[in-house]
Amino acid sequence: MTFYVSMLSLLLLLALAVACVDAWRFMGMLAGRIRIGRWQDRRAWQEALARTASSWTRRMPAVPRKDQGRRILWEMVRGTYADTAIQGWQAAGLFLGLNAYAADRKDEALKEKLCRRLEEHELVKNYLAVPHPEQWEVDRLLLDYAVLETGCRGAERVAEASSALLESLRTEAGTLAYRRRQPGMRYVDTIGLACPLAAACAVRTGKEEYWNLAVKQVEEYDVALLPGSSFPAHGFEMERGYPLGLHDWSRGIGWYALGLCELYRLMSLHGRPEADGMARRILALAEELLPLQKKNGGFGWMVARPESVFESSGTALLGLLLLAAFRISGEDRFLEAAFRAEKALMGVTRRNGVLDMCQGDTKGIGMYSDVWNLMPFAQGMALRLGVELNREESRA
Repeated sequence: MTFYVSMLSLLLLLALAVACVDAWRFMGMLAGRIRIGRWQDRRAWQEALARTASSWTRRMPAVPRKDQGRRILWEMVRGTYADTAIQGWQAAGLFLGLNAYAADRKDEALKEKLCRRLEEHELVKNYLAVPHPEQWEVDRLLLDYAVLETGCRGAERVAEASSALLESLRTEAGTLAYRRRQPGMRYVDTIGLACPLAAACAVRTGKEEYWNLAVKQVEEYDVALLPGSSFPAHGFEMERGYPLGLHDWSRGIGWYALGLCELYRLMSLHGRPEADGMARRILALAEELLPLQKKNGGFGWMVARPESVFESSGTALLGLLLLAAFRISGEDRFLEAAFRAEKALMGVTRRNGVLDMCQGDTKGIGMYSDVWNLMPFAQGMALRLGVELNREESRA
């Protein structure tokens, strides 16, 4: 009898622990939203974002694989709460934003801290310790790009490993699939994750083939653009060119925009003729997005639906695209739109500097998250938008 009572007590304690963790997470989110979005000073807002982002470089909050907010402790114990692949691009966005902030503030101490934390990062250390590129997927490529952009001491070794990974990911079409097991599928995420790294490898190695890879990856996706539009589908099936998923998913358009903007920046910097083609794509997409901005300056998770919920990660990425469109064209309407996007992000930032209203991780084509919370990737991209706009502040 005593044994059964003990077992029952243990089970009750475990159930209570699971319920307490769920309740703690939920109440923490609600408490964080009290007096949310009362930021008025741009620089103070950036400092708050950076403080939070900097604290996350050692222990970053995980973006969960599932939408459910229940049985979190049980999922953690089972090892199914978070996914390594997701955390790779989350960390990448965080470090890219902080690197831009350190350069803007001329903060050498922060720059050194970022290098140290990147060198110590589990995904970077494991990547260099295990020279088997076939073990990795496209998800991690943006983190490699962040290492190269930050200029860490291990950047040369990462560049070599990244070149090998890009080669191992090539399909018969000469471009990269998002998943090795789906060589005939293309996802828009790959343009934002892989193209910047391909260009960075071209700069470091001097190999023309990496410039060609980046351009081909973008041009290949033209078949999946909405007819008469610049909006890319979430994915497409190569054999028949069937578009898959939404065309107006804001983070998907954001991935496309990130690839275009980084390619344009690097190509312009290194005198590449392909920069003109990227500029035309940026301007066409920015032109189409302008009338779809919400009244607060942000974008919904489905940009073409006025009633769709505001989404932070897409807004940050599309804000960067609008800024790039201004720098290409000199038209103030694009700059004003970029500042409005920043204002919208300020309006969903918690008192402690955590950016809110980021859509959770997508589970697959057509399987979009219905969770709105924090996301380290979006935190970094919002910070990057803010510090990039500092250079244009006097013109606004």
